[in-house]
Amino acid sequence: MTPSADHLWHWTAALPLRRPALCDWLRDPGSLTERLRRHCRQFRVALLASEARLSPTPAQRALLDAEQAYCREVLLLCDGRPWVYASSLYSPTTRAAIPELAELGQRALGELLFDAPDLHRSAFEYAELEQADYDRLAVRFALAEPAAGPLWGRRSTLATGRARVLVTELFLPAVPAYQEPVA
Repeated sequence: MTPSADHLWHWTAALPLRRPALCDWLRDPGSLTERLRRHCRQFRVALLASEARLSPTPAQRALLDAEQAYCREVLLLCDGRPWVYASSLYSPTTRAAIPELAELGQRALGELLFDAPDLHRSAFEYAELEQADYDRLAVRFALAEPAAGPLWGRRSTLATGRARVLVTELFLPAVPAYQEPVA
């Protein structure tokens, strides 16, 4: 069982950035799918891996309250360019509660979960990727666009009823917020 791509990233509750546009993207509690759709003419989900079984890290186990998990990995593309790498981890209990998780295919997770009236998102944790972390991800998923500086990711749990999904989203170099000058 291979670990998730983010298992070595250093997560923190603080966001020590002085880039308002990037902070706005990272702190936005709404549906990232909807936000991306507003910023491009064509939005698409590229499925990288579906239903891969893994043993979560201790931190992931605590967030999921589970010893085993399924992992789904996707790229979210705007006008053909990858803007976000995203992974979703969920337990067998969550999979049983929301069987549609196993059938998402090219559909965005946000299209499924953000319709739930009782959806709750936990506080975000943030990670600044080391160049080596991005290089591993770029090789693994054939990402051609080089990072001109540090890349940032966020993670939180989305919960509805007894179901809980740990969602990790890494903002890739094509996201316009990276082009903003540092304040």
